[in-house]
Amino acid sequence: MASAEPDLLLVGLDHRSAPVELREQVSLAEEQAADALVHLLAREEIHEALVVSTCNRTEVYVDPRAPGAEEVVVDQVFRARAPEAAEPGRLFVRNGPEAARHLLRVASGLESMVLGEPEILGQVRQAGALAERVGAAGPVLGKLSRAALAAGKRARAETAIGEGAVSLGYATLELTRNIFDRLEGRRAFLLGAGEIARSAAKALTERAGLQITVTNRGEERLKEFLADFPQARPVPFEARGSGTAEADVVIAATGAGEAILTATDLRSAMRRRPDRPLLVVDLGVPRNVEPGARRVENLFLHDLDSLDGLIQKNLRRRREEVPKVEEIVAGELERFLRWWRGLEAEPLVARLQKQAEAIRQRELAAVLERFPAELHEEVEHLTRSLVRKILHHPSTRLRAQDEERTLPQLELVRELFQLGDEEE
Repeated sequence: MASAEPDLLLVGLDHRSAPVELREQVSLAEEQAADALVHLLAREEIHEALVVSTCNRTEVYVDPRAPGAEEVVVDQVFRARAPEAAEPGRLFVRNGPEAARHLLRVASGLESMVLGEPEILGQVRQAGALAERVGAAGPVLGKLSRAALAAGKRARAETAIGEGAVSLGYATLELTRNIFDRLEGRRAFLLGAGEIARSAAKALTERAGLQITVTNRGEERLKEFLADFPQARPVPFEARGSGTAEADVVIAATGAGEAILTATDLRSAMRRRPDRPLLVVDLGVPRNVEPGARRVENLFLHDLDSLDGLIQKNLRRRREEVPKVEEIVAGELERFLRWWRGLEAEPLVARLQKQAEAIRQRELAAVLERFPAELHEEVEHLTRSLVRKILHHPSTRLRAQDEERTLPQLELVRELFQLGDEEE
């Protein structure tokens, strides 16, 4: 007979247990994840498998078929790519409902490096789709994947766990939306082409569709930026004054040791656009924009400190939403466990119905000849209907049980109807 709780297994590592260098080594691209799933299914210890792999986590969920599944996952997915991943303290293991709860928390953004991070829900969806495509997700992990997606969607629809910018790039976007009523047709000018500038460009283009102009002192980094953002228009660094005058949003993110935009530069730029406000976001350390530019009329200057204040405010708001998300996770987990416990009854219900049908046929065969031939079909239909109606409520109740008393009830039904002790 099946266990009272799902015999799930999770083996993984994430940003809490492993440095980025190690996470990179065990991270799986889609093709690698598909290959890993196929190899896991080839082992007799594993019945179903699901792999969630992002830049911050690689987690393998399995429905074991036999003892030894954990060792198989550790060897094939982690130790094979990075032996140090199997060192004590690197991998975490969850079993049963805790493994299921973890995936629901991941999809809801509660396990992310940045609380409420929105991309993880799509990554969990892709992981579930891949597992189904290669035949690795059967009824259990397929159902768990859908439960995780339901929890993630509800978390974003019913709470503010994903609202408010909590990265420099998206904080810049939030500031832009605060200044301008409409973003359609707006232009952004990036001074710098490094990681921070890329983060801002990603947010402004993907979420708001801003047109991007970029400049950078170094040609190599500028080429790399343009490879990622081919729609961006490059301008010479010496032309940053005209680039500023044409833009609606200016983002300065260079490693320069002095201000590359002075108050005088910005006054000159504003004279060329007297009726248009300008948002200037200084993401440089040291600061790229002269602080005196704050006094320039119709110019809104924000630096790292003001963005950090916005980010911290949004993080506090997200943290306040955690109890609501935990409640959603608990509810979706209970639905999954209720479904699992319903599986406990299926073999017993099937046997009960089979036994009842055998009794019906035996008793009917003994008396059917006493009825006129033209009534045989009607008597057949009547007896089938009686059996079906008699068993309907008990079968429904057995499948629906979600309390700890499920197993004793199943044993009682077995004893009452003498259904035998052979394996289900």
